[in-house]
Amino acid sequence: MSALVFWRNRGPRYEGKPAGYWVEQLLHDNAKAHQALQKIGPAAVPALAEAVSRRRGRVWAQLEAWRPKLPAFIARKIPRRALDQLLQERAIEVLYQFGPTAAPAVPALVGVEASLNDFIGFGAAGLARATLLQIGPAGLPYLIRTLQSNDPKIRAKAASYIGHLGPEAGAAAPALAKALQDAIPAVRSSAVIALAQIGPPASAALPELEAALHLDDDYFRLQAIDALWKVGRQSETTVPILIKILSDRNNPNRAGAAILLGEMGSAAKAAGPALTDVLREEFSYTRVKAEEALRQIQARPKTPVSP
Repeated sequence: MSALVFWRNRGPRYEGKPAGYWVEQLLHDNAKAHQALQKIGPAAVPALAEAVSRRRGRVWAQLEAWRPKLPAFIARKIPRRALDQLLQERAIEVLYQFGPTAAPAVPALVGVEASLNDFIGFGAAGLARATLLQIGPAGLPYLIRTLQSNDPKIRAKAASYIGHLGPEAGAAAPALAKALQDAIPAVRSSAVIALAQIGPPASAALPELEAALHLDDDYFRLQAIDALWKVGRQSETTVPILIKILSDRNNPNRAGAAILLGEMGSAAKAAGPALTDVLREEFSYTRVKAEEALRQIQARPKTPVSP
């Protein structure tokens, strides 16, 4: 135990007190604790992340429910969920101020959003979201690591935040490609959307995206086709799949297929007859999207304006 206390109390101090002390003081003297943590700087991030990721188990929740029936000297020692949440929110506020240097706290911040329904307030989730965006590309290595979490909610959230980084997240392509084979649909979906958002820098994931075309899930295949187009401008192998989906009147993904054909423009000209056939159907959302797709496919490329 003494070794653990020593480890937690090592590192820079303010007024002789370590970062962990000042993190706890966020509940008692918020202004001074903020000042102290700012003075300590990024070295305080591990202590702040620990406060953010703190979770109380079911036993503590039961004890809190029994608090009114317990003797006062025992009741005082039981952690209060509301105070845990307040400390969490104030710790996240400090991390937000640290910006990119708070990157090591990324796993804890992702965990806040993933645990939204596990006694975590909406305020903390919103602060965590803003802080992750504030950290930006500096958090990419930690997001990639978080993709290995045992919690599927956390894996899905990590993939989503990687996608928010856009082309700057190209280094995450191999990890996202692996996530395309995840057993949880929400994780696969977040990963394929992230690859589409990254675009050409995610070219390392093209083989796995192509393999995803063989899955028996048309909705996910549409997402894979979207990523293949945005990452590698692939249309030869994907347009026939889109035509097949569009031609099946019982397929609920027809409108999505039409939208993707439209985004491909002239590269999807082979889908012209299938889209025209849809125009003969009674009015529907799919027909509207087929009309739009035909206009996009038939549109002439804009001539560059000479200076």
